Amino acid sequence: MLRVPLDDAGLIDEVALAKRPAMATVRRFWPNEADQTGCIVRNGKSWIFSYAIGEDDDEKVYHLESHPLWTGAYVTITEPDGAPYPFRVVRSQPDGVAGA
Repeated sequence: MLRVPLDDAGLIDEVALAKRPAMATVRRFWPNEADQTGCIVRNGKSWIFSYAIGEDDDEKVYHLESHPLWTGAYVTITEPDGAPYPFRVVRSQPDGVAGA
């Protein structure tokens, strides 16, 4: 599950994120593994999911900087071992905090 502010084009709203960085969270849940909670951070031109300090657990998110997160869109996440996994956005909604 990913929680991140979006702009009108469905892309990550970096201005809103800079004002409220704690609102950008990710929760990873796999069968037979403990849940992990982390954050989404900018890494150069791209975005990554990070669950702990350091880069060992970082998961790269393919083209999140240019692909809108609309319902039905796909996001590819690359695990630290290089394995890519596509995910479909099942719900995208505004957070209801205008001007924050």
